[in-house]
This record gives sequence, C-alpha cells and structure tokens, in this order.
Amino acid sequence: MKKLLIMLMVLFTTLNVNAKCDWSSLKLKQWNERNYYKWQLSGQVLDDTCVDYMFMVYDDQTKKIDTVNSFRGIVEVQFNKKGRYRLYVKVWNRCEKCDTGMVRPIEIIQFPGAGVGYHSMSQNCKQYMFEMSYIKGVPLKDTCMEYYMVFYKGPWMDTMSQKEWDNLTDYQIGMEYEFPDADFLGYTQTRLADFTFKDSGRVLMYAQWWNKCLRQDTFMFRRLDVCKRTNSSEVKEVVKLEPMIVPNPADGGFIISMSGVTQYEVVDMNGRVVLKGEYREGDIISTENLKEGLYYVKTNRSLQPIVIKH
Repeated sequence: MKKLLIMLMVLFTTLNVNAKCDWSSLKLKQWNERNYYKWQLSGQVLDDTCVDYMFMVYDDQTKKIDTVNSFRGIVEVQFNKKGRYRLYVKVWNRCEKCDTGMVRPIEIIQFPGAGVGYHSMSQNCKQYMFEMSYIKGVPLKDTCMEYYMVFYKGPWMDTMSQKEWDNLTDYQIGMEYEFPDADFLGYTQTRLADFTFKDSGRVLMYAQWWNKCLRQDTFMFRRLDVCKRTNSSEVKEVVKLEPMIVPNPADGGFIISMSGVTQYEVVDMNGRVVLKGEYREGDIISTENLKEGLYYVKTNRSLQPIVIKH
C-alpha cells in the first residue's frame, strides 16, 4: 500500500516544474446518480496541442488502478461494488515537461443482503414470480425503501451464444447497453411481484433498491431465459405439475389440491424449512406466521413456488 501511494505521488509530480505551465484554468466537474458517476475535465490549457491527460480509478479495496477511457474530456463510470474509490486525473505538457494532478474521492454504498429470487410458473413458462430480498438492518415496514424491477428485451440478446450471454458482466451491461425505449417491456414497483412476458427468449432485468430518505441505492442485473430453449432451438413445453397450490399468492393460508395423505414442507429462499407436517385432503395450511415472500412447497410428488402476502 505504501509503495503504491508513493508511485501515485511520483506519477502526479515531476522533479522539474516549469514555471511556464499554468494549470489555474483546469476544472473537474462531477455528476453522479447513485452508483453512476460522470466527470468532465475542462480549461483553456487543454487547447494547447502539447497537453495530454489521463483518467484513472483507484480501488481502495483491491489496491488496483484502472485506466478509464475518456471522450473529449468526459468520462463515465458505473460502480457495481460497494466501497471507497478515488478518481485520479493526470494532466501533462509534453513540450514544457511539466504536469499536475487532480483527485476526487468516491464512496459507493450498497445495501447488504440484496438479492433477487424468481421462478417461472409451471402452468405458464412466460409468467414469473419475483422477490426482492429485504435489506439487513432496515425495518420491514420502512417507508423510505422503494423497490423497482425493469425488464428489457433487445434483438441482440437472442443472437448471442449461450457462453457470451452467461458471461455478460454488470459492468458490460451498464456501460455498453443503452436501454433504448424500443427494448422496454415493463416494470414493477413492489418487492413481491409477478410479471408475464409476451414472448419467449432472453430478457434483461434491472433490479433497484432505493432509499429515498438517504438517497442511496443498490442495483443489479439478472439475465432471464424465458421458456428456455433446448439445443434444437425449440421452446420446451412446461408440464403442468400436480398437486396444485391454491390460492397462489396466499394470504392467510393455502390448500394442496390432492387426494389422500402426504408429508409437506414449506421452504424459504435460503433453503430453511419454516413449516412442515402431515397434510390431508381439504386441510388449510396457515401462513399467518410467515413473512411475505417467495417460498417453495415440497411434497413427495412435487416442489412448487408460492408467494405469501399479508
């Protein structure tokens, strides 16, 4: 760490500072919308053809420096991991052999425990149920928290190989995909939501946890394969599973539409068994003591998702 800081100091300071270099007109403007940052370097001195500049981002966590490409003095960076960073700008004059540097601290705050669970319905492979997890340390009834899921489907998605699609990173998606209106499918504004897609194929989902009081958020992307295709490029038929869970979503309780007696378990998104017992035809399984969310009902004949609402 000490060596790296020394290298940075050397990078932004030359031994022979030429008095002819006047950096007083340099300005570095900054804009940010949550985890998305934009900077613009400006100043009359940049009109000099001898003057060059370079942007770099230093990651305090990994102790690594990455050079960031700029266009006409403008650079945009989307951060997808919480932590502290620093933007360094080096400006130098090749002819006069002098330079200067500018630094901007950045702190990205993401909410711990954020995650998205989802499952397609057995009756309709285009119908999905989604659950955005609660944030650790935030009360369940916190009125500051807002939840968003936005869905996009671009023609380029289905032309990619499976390997390319699986290896897409959040950085690539955020920086290279423009999210055009033509690709917009719809959105939800609740932590628990169901969404029915019109077509099969690949879909990009953007999930955002937004604390309007703190003006901080966390976001992430998820890639969906709606009615996932087989190697023969045919859409797989989804077989209707029995027994059925009714009603779904459930508010207060549900039944399992089956005859006879079976053992059942209700499992949460972390794999924990929160309810279990013996089920007889016509019984009502109470959900009053369960938190809202996405669960799975497991019997000796099936495993099916269920959404609990209150």
